[in-house]
Amino acid sequence: MKGILTLILLTLSILSFAQNKSSETVEIDERLTEVYDAEYLTNLQTQNPFLLQRWSFYLDNAYYIVDFPTEKGNPDYPTIEVADLDNMNILLLEKSQKMTRDFNKLTKYKIKGTDKILVYYSGKEFNQKLNTSLGRK
Repeated sequence: MKGILTLILLTLSILSFAQNKSSETVEIDERLTEVYDAEYLTNLQTQNPFLLQRWSFYLDNAYYIVDFPTEKGNPDYPTIEVADLDNMNILLLEKSQKMTRDFNKLTKYKIKGTDKILVYYSGKEFNQKLNTSLGRK
């Protein structure tokens, strides 16, 4: 009898935990609506909330921008155009300018009209940063 009661309580607690976990709604970063359809993003909130988390993290953590020393001349990297460095949407840039990154190594782009370089973290390093952010490692 005690075994059955324990099993029932354990099952109820697991179901309760699962419902609490799924009731947490992942917020949609406004910058994602510039790239993806709002209905699609809303569906992801229930169907694939991790993807929303990943994209939101990606927007601010997939790259960094550095100054390229002028004494080194002009870098031999592909050039991209960025209208506003302070309000940049990396996913929108990727879509409009066909930017790509490498899974194993850094990828660099020269920002037109500046002495700045956009540096993508490797896909591998980005995944490590994401996992750390989510408390997975």
